[in-house]
Amino acid sequence: MSHSSEAGLSRSSIGMLVVAARRSIRQLIATKVVPHDITPHHYWMLMVLYNGKPMSLGELARAMWMDNPTVSRMVQQMGSGSKEHNKPGRGFLKVGPYPGHGRRILIQLTEAGLAFCSGALTEIHEDHQAGALKGFSAEELATLRELLGKYIRNLDVMVAAEAGLPLRAIHHPFEESHPRAAGE
Repeated sequence: MSHSSEAGLSRSSIGMLVVAARRSIRQLIATKVVPHDITPHHYWMLMVLYNGKPMSLGELARAMWMDNPTVSRMVQQMGSGSKEHNKPGRGFLKVGPYPGHGRRILIQLTEAGLAFCSGALTEIHEDHQAGALKGFSAEELATLRELLGKYIRNLDVMVAAEAGLPLRAIHHPFEESHPRAAGE
């Protein structure tokens, strides 16, 4: 019996459906990117930069819904590597000073990174989107984005309240200021 049977979908909570979708996306992307010696998170990081613009570490972390230290390690792995741990990087990212801000860094794709993204990774992205979104109308996709955004915002309100933080402390990557706010 299929995990996605109609009866199972109607009995599952929205949270469990989101978890199931995330798991399926990660499994699919992993099978496609492992031959390229990268992880699904590396894939998403490179594609965020490819489809957006150069970003600071904080901007990139927010765009990926991840914390700064994790993204920093990933940038090292996809960039010049870690001299401290004698681990070479892939050379797909260049890190330099952020214009007009002395303490920030600017992360951008190198020529090798652009070539990798425009070739293999774009093909993976297009295949994933074509298969996963098959049969969705533009209106349905807009509704899905809107509803998922509302769900995430509601969860963020709950997280902020539980942690005693002001809601403004929680940044939404899909807000106007984010380069990917307009969609895929």
